[in-house]
Amino acid sequence: MKPNIFSRFILFAALFGGVSSCTEVIDIELENSYARLIVFGEISTDTTKHTIRLTRSADYFYNKPGEGVSGAIVRIYDGVSEIQLVENELEHGSYLTDEDYYGVPGRSYSLTIQNVDINKDGAMETYSATSFLPLMAAPDSIQLNYARYPFFQGHEILLFARDPSETQDYYAFKVLKNGFQQTDSLSEILVQSDLLFNGNYTNGVSVQYLDDDKPGEKVFPGDTIIFEMYGITADYYNFIIQAQTALFGSNPLFSGPPANVTTNL
Repeated sequence: MKPNIFSRFILFAALFGGVSSCTEVIDIELENSYARLIVFGEISTDTTKHTIRLTRSADYFYNKPGEGVSGAIVRIYDGVSEIQLVENELEHGSYLTDEDYYGVPGRSYSLTIQNVDINKDGAMETYSATSFLPLMAAPDSIQLNYARYPFFQGHEILLFARDPSETQDYYAFKVLKNGFQQTDSLSEILVQSDLLFNGNYTNGVSVQYLDDDKPGEKVFPGDTIIFEMYGITADYYNFIIQAQTALFGSNPLFSGPPANVTTNL
């Protein structure tokens, strides 16, 4: 029997009511959180000024850049000598090494931060962290290839390299276009463990991307592309993965409750 006009109307009304009842404006009031010191810094084998950035955490809806922490005493010790970084006068909270400073693979580096009062209780605090600068095999070559994938159109960087088999290794990949860093945030850095290819040759694996739809990334004839490959520790690899998961989110059906990103500080 065919449904009459009345029954069709009832079905439509029931469906419409079910959909419309799910829409509601909810104001979420979050309590203020106590301030924490945020530290980000990298030491590489490049001979250059290396930066340690100190900022103070803010509430969730604080829609401004993090406040720089000035007046800190920042030191780095590599097991042989210790240096004290100098705060950048033009960017409070950024502490710089000398321009001839470089990291030595195989050494452990300790960072010490003193003379800071993050919770503003009048008592100075001290923070410290230690990390290892791993050895890394040099890549054989790279190739720039134009590709079209779902949700991506642009150039991909293919890596040709032999991964050492002696140890478990972790890598980070960055790219510059005409001298400007295109991977200058944690969300854009690609990291990789060699768990699935330990000791093998990577015969043109995709390790970075330049998206045509992103301003500044589209490649034109005459552009200069520089690829950077980093050997990193397992701690740093896990930090990047957790930070990106916190930024982009995960599948709510299978993910655990949100938690603070683990660091070595």
